[in-house]
Amino acid sequence: MQNNFEEKNISFLNEKNQEINISCNEKINLNLVDNFDGELTIFLQKDSICNLRIFYKENKNSLVLRTFLSENAELNVYFADFSIGNSSLSANSILYGNEAKSTFKYSSISKNNDAKNYHISFSHIGEKTISNLEGYSVNMNESKLKVEGVSHIEKNSIKSKAHQKIKGILFDKESVAIANPILKIDCDDIEASHACAIGSLNDNHLFYLLSRGLPLKDARKLITFGYLNPIVEYFDEKDKEELKTIIEREFN
Repeated sequence: MQNNFEEKNISFLNEKNQEINISCNEKINLNLVDNFDGELTIFLQKDSICNLRIFYKENKNSLVLRTFLSENAELNVYFADFSIGNSSLSANSILYGNEAKSTFKYSSISKNNDAKNYHISFSHIGEKTISNLEGYSVNMNESKLKVEGVSHIEKNSIKSKAHQKIKGILFDKESVAIANPILKIDCDDIEASHACAIGSLNDNHLFYLLSRGLPLKDARKLITFGYLNPIVEYFDEKDKEELKTIIEREFN
């Protein structure tokens, strides 16, 4: 990612509960890659920036993430869940400093009776705070995914903004995806929105590609690759190649 960011890898092998303090004006990339089952708390001091990259690629991953953002701090979470089996993630960002900003983006593949659960929440306390949740998922082979996004703009958090966008593709009738985008607004003079769309592949997109001579299998692969691929750009070169390989493998 950015050249002037310090890189740090996180491991839960020896310690299941970890705290990280990011100093004023510090810029850091945190990398969290299999296997883990733990809790991570991050404190972002004034004017700091943190990019947290989470990559589930094995099985039975779970994470509880808590973040606290001071004035003008920025947190960007990029979550790729391409694991096999059940997984969970619970993330809560508390934006207590004015003009703090928190973004959470994810891409997820579920298959073969996987059960995956994500709870992603934002608490706006300071003025002019911003939160964004954007997620894309693919379900197949009787898998299940549940996503709950909660954006709470609390009293006196004027000029704050909260946006959510969740989309999911179901490849078969037996798979299930549930999305609950929730907005809790206790303040006037704010901006908030949520959008949610879950269903099968777009028939118009499929028809267009089939009319250009692509086989159905290749058309489905192309659409899905374009759907999940954007998360790849936020990871380092090694993980980028592995993410692309996993996506391509799933739809060959």
